[in-house]
Amino acid sequence: MVRLKFKWKCALILCSALVIVTNSLPLKNVPATSTGTDLLTDFLVNELERTFKISETTEASLDLGSISPSTIPEDNEAVTIETVKDGNKTRIWPRDGLRELRPGQEVTGYAVEITKDGENFQGRAVLTVEVDMATRDDPLMFHCEGLTIESVAVGIFSDINAAPNPYNLNNGVLEINPNLRGSIYVVIIRYRGPLRNDGKGLFISNFNEVKYLAMNLHPINARRVFPCIDEPNILSTVTFTFNDTDFNHMVANSLLEENSSTQFRPLQGPMHLWGMVAHNLNNINIPIANVLLYARPGVANQDAQAAVAINFYFTQLNEWTRKPYTEIVRDQDGRMHIFAFPDIYRDWYALSTVCLWEPYVLMEGSHSVRQRTTALSTIAEAMARQWFGYVVYPENWRHQWVITGLAKYAGIEMMRLFQHDPQGNDVSLINVDVIFTTEIFQESLLRDSYMTAEPMKPEEDVFDENDIRGVLNGIIKYKAPAILRMLRLVLGDKDDDFIRAGARALLNIRGQQFVNTLNFYDAINSEWLFSNNNLIDDIGEFLEPYIENTGYPLIHVGLRQGGLLLTQEHFSLAGAPQGNYMVPITFTTSANPDFDNLHPTRMLDVTTALNLALGEDDWVLFNIQGQGYYRVNYDGDLWERILNALNDPERRKAIHPLNRATLIDDALNLARASKLDYDIALQIVMSMEHETEYAVWKAFVRNMNFLRKHLIAMINDDEDLDQDIYVRIIRRIMETFEEEIGFDPDPQINEAAMVSLTRGLVMDHACRAEYDPCIAAAVDWFYDPNNNSVVNPNIPNDLRPAVYCTMVREGGQDILEMLDARLEIEPTHYERVVILESFACSEDNAFIRALLLSTIANNSPFSMEERFRIFTAVAESSEDNANAAIAFLSGHTREARNMYGGPEKLEDMILVLADNIVTRDQFDQFMIWVNSVNSFLDDSIDVAERARDQTAVDLEWRSNHLEDVYEWIDENDASTMIVSSLLIFISLCVALFNN
Repeated sequence: MVRLKFKWKCALILCSALVIVTNSLPLKNVPATSTGTDLLTDFLVNELERTFKISETTEASLDLGSISPSTIPEDNEAVTIETVKDGNKTRIWPRDGLRELRPGQEVTGYAVEITKDGENFQGRAVLTVEVDMATRDDPLMFHCEGLTIESVAVGIFSDINAAPNPYNLNNGVLEINPNLRGSIYVVIIRYRGPLRNDGKGLFISNFNEVKYLAMNLHPINARRVFPCIDEPNILSTVTFTFNDTDFNHMVANSLLEENSSTQFRPLQGPMHLWGMVAHNLNNINIPIANVLLYARPGVANQDAQAAVAINFYFTQLNEWTRKPYTEIVRDQDGRMHIFAFPDIYRDWYALSTVCLWEPYVLMEGSHSVRQRTTALSTIAEAMARQWFGYVVYPENWRHQWVITGLAKYAGIEMMRLFQHDPQGNDVSLINVDVIFTTEIFQESLLRDSYMTAEPMKPEEDVFDENDIRGVLNGIIKYKAPAILRMLRLVLGDKDDDFIRAGARALLNIRGQQFVNTLNFYDAINSEWLFSNNNLIDDIGEFLEPYIENTGYPLIHVGLRQGGLLLTQEHFSLAGAPQGNYMVPITFTTSANPDFDNLHPTRMLDVTTALNLALGEDDWVLFNIQGQGYYRVNYDGDLWERILNALNDPERRKAIHPLNRATLIDDALNLARASKLDYDIALQIVMSMEHETEYAVWKAFVRNMNFLRKHLIAMINDDEDLDQDIYVRIIRRIMETFEEEIGFDPDPQINEAAMVSLTRGLVMDHACRAEYDPCIAAAVDWFYDPNNNSVVNPNIPNDLRPAVYCTMVREGGQDILEMLDARLEIEPTHYERVVILESFACSEDNAFIRALLLSTIANNSPFSMEERFRIFTAVAESSEDNANAAIAFLSGHTREARNMYGGPEKLEDMILVLADNIVTRDQFDQFMIWVNSVNSFLDDSIDVAERARDQTAVDLEWRSNHLEDVYEWIDENDASTMIVSSLLIFISLCVALFNN
C-alpha cells in the first residue's frame, strides 16, 4: 500500500466575504428623470417622510413657502405633493406606516390554515383588510411568491357576504379589485404551494431518515407560505392552524388553543417573527425549567456541554436584559424549544423556537476546542435573538445593524461570563476576548476594506429581496458587534456598560415594537447622558461615519520634536474616497507599558499632537488590544523600534498578545494596500519565530494565506522559481512553536484549551504549506497503531482537519477509502463534516469533479449545509481545485442555487470563488461567466459583478507587489536555527516505519 506521494504543492484560502447589496426602490410616481426641480421634490418628500406622521389629504406645493408651520400635518393626516413637472400626486407616508407594496392598506388580521399534502401543502388564508378613503379605488395587493392561487373571495366587513372575485398574479404580487368598494374587507384566498427543502418559508426535511416540518418566515419568507404584506414595521394579528402534519409534536411561537392540537393562539407582530416545528425528534435534555433541547433519534451522550451552556445563558440573559423570557408576550409558548437540525443552518428569530445546525450544538465529551468555541458562541447568539430580534425588531431592514449588533454583543457577553474564571486556574476555558478580537473584530476590518463591502446602514429604506439579503448576510455580522464594543469603551470605564443599559431601555420602552437607529441612540443617551466622559458630545455624530460608509480610519503616527503627530485618512483596499471619523485613541509605551486600560483618553478628528517624550529605543503602540475600529501606521523609525522589541524574546513578552496580533494584521493589510513597504511587514512576520499565542497565529494565518496562494500560483507558472518559497517562511518561524507546543500533545497533561486551539490552527497551515515535520506528524497520527488499515480513532480532535487533509492530499485511493469507512461510523455530525471537507484536499481531478457533481445530484448523500461546506473546501484547497470549482459553478449555476439553498448560498459560493482566484486564467473564466447573458446568475448578478471587480483589484496587487514579496523572502528567510535535513529525513522514515 502506497503511504505517501509527496507532491509539494497546495493552496489554502481561509477568507470568506459577504456582501451587502443596498439599492433601494424609488418612491412610486416620482418621475424617472431628475431635473433640479425633481431633486428638490425628492428632498422634500424624504424630509417629510422623516419628520411627520401622515395619513390623509393635506396638499402642499413645491415652493419653499409651502413648508411652513401652518402646513405641518397633524399625526392623523397625510401629505400629498403635487409635482411641477406633470401634476402627478405623490402621497407621503409616515415611518410607522411606510409601505413598499401598497400604501393606504392595512391587514389587521390573518387566519392561516395549512394542510400538508405529500410534498406540497394546501392553504386557506382569511385576511381582514382595511383601506383608507384616499386609496379605496386602488386594488388590494399582497406578496405571493411561488404560490398557486386557486380562488379568491371578498366580503365587505364580514366573510358572510364573501363572493368570488377576479384577481391577477404577476411577478409574485397578487392584485385583487373588489367587486364592491368598501373600507374594510374580508378576503378569503385558497392556494397551494410546495414544501421547500432549503430552510425558508414552510419546509420539510428528510435527511438520513430524520424528518421534520418547520416554518421560518424570516426575513421575507411569509410570502412563500401565504399571501401577505411582510414588511417588518407592519403589525398584524396572526393565527396559524396546521393540519395533517404527520408528526407527533408541534410547537410554535404561541400556545395551542385549548382542546386543539393544530391551532395556535393569535399573537400580534410582523410576519417575519413567526416559526413552527412539527417533529418526532427526541427531547434529549431539559437544561433548565422551561427550556427543552431536541435532537434526532440515535444521538446519545452529546448534549452535556450544550445543556450546561444553555442553562447558564438562559439565566444570565434574563438578568442581562431585565426582561424575563416567560413574560415577553401574552399567550406565548413560555418554553424555549431548542432544536438541533441535522441539515439546515439558517438564522432564526421566531419566539419559543431556536433552531440550530447540529454540529453547533451537540458534541461528545472529547471534542475539539474549535467546535466548542463555535458552538458556545452560536448558541448564545441564537438565544439572544429571542430578545434582540423578537422583542425588538427593525423598523426597516436598513436598521438591522442595531438588532444584529445587540444580539451578537449580548451573545458574546454571555459566552464571556460563561468562560470567566476569577481565579484563573481553569485551563479548559476559552479566552473569549481573544476569540472576539481575532475572529470578529479583525475579520470585520478585512471584509470591510473589500470592494464587495457595502455600508452597514444603507442610505435608503430597503424593500427589495436582493437588498434585504445583502444587508442581513453582509458585513453587519462582524462590524456591528465590533462597533458596539468600541462604543462601549468610548462611553465609560470598565464598570459601565452603556450598551447593556441602552439594550435594557430598548427592550422595556420599545418592547414588541420596531426600532430604528435613532431609537438606539436615544436608548443609549437615556442612560449615558449624565455620565458623559466628555470624549464625545453626540453618539450619532460619532457613529454615523462608521455605519454609513465602507472602510474605516487609518491613523498615522509620526515622530516630531517633543512628541508625536497623529493624522488620519480613510482605509480601504478598494480605494474608497476620503472620510473623516472621530477616532478613539489609546496608546502605551515601553517606558510604562499598560495594556489593561482600554478606555480612550482622547479623540482624533483630523490631526492631533501628543507631547510625549520617547527614549532612544522606546516604542509606542496605539490601539490597545486592537479594540478600536481602525488601523495604525507608524513612521519608519517607530516601526524599527517596534521590530527591535518583537525580535527580542523578553521584550516581546511585554507587548500584549492582542497587540502583537494587531501589528501583524495591520502591517500586512497596510502593505497589501500599498501604504507600507513589504520589507517592514515581512520583518514583522519573521518575528513569529518567537510566538506561541493563538491570537498572533490567527492573525498570521488569516493574512499570510493571501500571500501563500499567490506565491504558489506564481511558482506553478514558472519552474525556474523556488518551489519551496513559501515553506521557507514556515521553516523560519516554527522554532518556538515546536519547542513549546509542537504537533504532539502530551496525553499526561491537562492542556489549556487555547493551546489546543493554537496547535490545530498552526498544524493545518503548516501542513498545507508542505512543512515536512508537520506532514510526518500527520502520517504518524493517521493510522490506528493496532490496525493500520483503519483510521486512528484517537487523533486529537483539534488536529483531525490537518491530519485528514494532509493524508488525502499526499496519499491515494486507500486513504479515501479509510476515511469513507470512518465516515460511516463517525458518531458526531461535526466530525462527519471534518471528513467531508478533507475529501476536498484530493489532487485527483476526476475525484474532485465527481465530488462536486455529487452535491447537486437528486440522490445526493449530503445535507444542504454539507454541500456548501464541501464546495468551500474544494475552492480553498488548491489552485487546481479552485479551477474545478469555477468550472462547476459556472456550468451548473441553476442546479447549485437549487441544491445549496437558494441565492444566499449561491452568493456565498461566488464570494468564496473570488477569494481564491489567483491567476489571470481563473479571472478570465470567472469574468466570462459573470458577463455572459446566459450566466443564470439572475438576482445574484450584482454580487457576482462586485466579486469580479474585487478579483481585478487582487490581480493588480499581484502585478505590483508579488515579485517583490518573492524576492524579499528569497533574500531574507535565513533562520538563526536551521533544521537539519537529516533530522527531517529521519522523522519521515520513523513515521513510515511505525506504520
